[in-house]
Amino acid sequence: MEDEESMKVKQLAVFLAVGILFALVTIATVPYAARAQGPNLLQNPGFEEGHFKQDGIAEITVPNGWRMHWSNGESQIFGGYAETARPETVVWNISGAPEHEKDVFWRDGIYTVKIFKGWAPLWAAMSQNVSGLEVGRRYRLVAPVYIDIVADYQGGQKVAPVDGRQGRVRLGASPVGAAWRDESAINYSGWWTGETISPFYQAYPTFIHEFTATAPEMTVWIEMASNYPHPNNGFFIDTVGLYALDEVDNNVSAPPPASAGDSGGGQVSSGAPPPAPEPKATPRADGSVVHIIQSGDSYWTLAIQYAETMGITPEEALVAIPELNNNPAMLRSGMELQIVPPNPEGAAPTAEASSEAEATSEGEPTAESTADSSTENASAETGGSSVVVDSGSGQSSAQQAIQQATSGSICVAAYLDQNDDGKRDENELPVAENAITLAKDGNTISTYITNGSDDLYCFEGLDTGTYQVQIYPSADYSVSSDDSWAIAVADGVMIPVSFALSYGPNDTAVADASAANSSASGETATDAQTSPAAPAVESTGSALSDNLGLVVIGAAGVLALLAIVGVVLLRRG
Repeated sequence: MEDEESMKVKQLAVFLAVGILFALVTIATVPYAARAQGPNLLQNPGFEEGHFKQDGIAEITVPNGWRMHWSNGESQIFGGYAETARPETVVWNISGAPEHEKDVFWRDGIYTVKIFKGWAPLWAAMSQNVSGLEVGRRYRLVAPVYIDIVADYQGGQKVAPVDGRQGRVRLGASPVGAAWRDESAINYSGWWTGETISPFYQAYPTFIHEFTATAPEMTVWIEMASNYPHPNNGFFIDTVGLYALDEVDNNVSAPPPASAGDSGGGQVSSGAPPPAPEPKATPRADGSVVHIIQSGDSYWTLAIQYAETMGITPEEALVAIPELNNNPAMLRSGMELQIVPPNPEGAAPTAEASSEAEATSEGEPTAESTADSSTENASAETGGSSVVVDSGSGQSSAQQAIQQATSGSICVAAYLDQNDDGKRDENELPVAENAITLAKDGNTISTYITNGSDDLYCFEGLDTGTYQVQIYPSADYSVSSDDSWAIAVADGVMIPVSFALSYGPNDTAVADASAANSSASGETATDAQTSPAAPAVESTGSALSDNLGLVVIGAAGVLALLAIVGVVLLRRG
């Protein structure tokens, strides 16, 4: 009887152990499945799966699954005058790179491809044959290419060519067997140059080309050229991708179109502006309105709060408030920020004038309704979406960004630059409540408020042209990188822009801004309040991710208890 009971106990223990193992495997795979964005159809897309010497040429090292093509001894390509020369290609291990280049040329893993030639024009391409395609389906080829063309070196620094046409990149797709540069057989994107994209030289834009599969097996092409014998004509490529799209030729039954939410929903300013809260300040005797900065304030919250007081839209107030205060380097707690300048006559508006203003405004759009209309118009003109950046296991940030990017996009992010070097390190996390505006021809067309999650937010569907991207940091933050970028956009390109922020007191900026305001209003500046401790900046992710983490922790606790019970039962047996 005792042996039979002991056997049952052991069987129960084994059952518990198997159950624990199954549950652990299930939990471990859930986060990865949630991150999956669809398969990359290319072989060895990050160049981590080995390489070889092509055609026995020592100077031509190529990643497995790829082939190199090049021009040699060809004169006057793209209006140049010297003859092309066979390039050198290297599958470069990051361990052999100088420290200052490791965060420049590598997008993922330890290998990147370097294609280069000094003092001679270069025209080269990488290709790969891809099988298993669905005829009639639309595919997206994406390739980040760093254009390392150097016209001169001054003081150890690279000098880019003045002529934007001297470097160029294009992508293509063709039936297998097509000869390189056969324009009749290869579906090319057309050339991107420094005239259509900025930054182009010494930058890493992601190029995007979409095509319809005409055969189950096709060749994809990544092509680059420089027509002038510069000291260095170089190109780096890392983490390329080919992805199937939910679009099929009319001759094939097409799936239902993606909903607006699938493409980002075209949200602008993180949704319509919230109702304006009551102002924290009232007009002073001279007619001015001054706001005392508190922790948590940002240019965007002030723009929302005071747009109606200023008689303009929040988007306009976002630009006007910094300009009115001589563009302070940062908003410091305790700083006096001028919202409305003093009345030239030195008196606040009378009640009669206020009543008249109210009567005049009846039947006219309010600032809030105007802002809503402006937001809708901006949304119609420029959509947006978030490109998730995964800093954990599974797909890398580069893989996900290039997969989800759309043509004609500028993708932005803001992070806490802990060492103030203007470059994002692995442990530097995103910062919330910072306004980033997209402007064209002097007009703001879209505004994004960072949400603190580890995302790249993309202004999508942009027409060809030059845009200005600028960040307006929240209180107690300053920008340790450039705070604005002029970017030329061409169809088929995604350009990433990251803003580096520093947290900490800036008493000089506070004193200067307060002195300027007090001088304008004729009053004494208030003392700055004591700075609060730097807030913890966390990568919050989505609500689903947060809840999933709690579920995993809770499940792990239950499994641990079950494991203890199993051990006790085994010992009793």
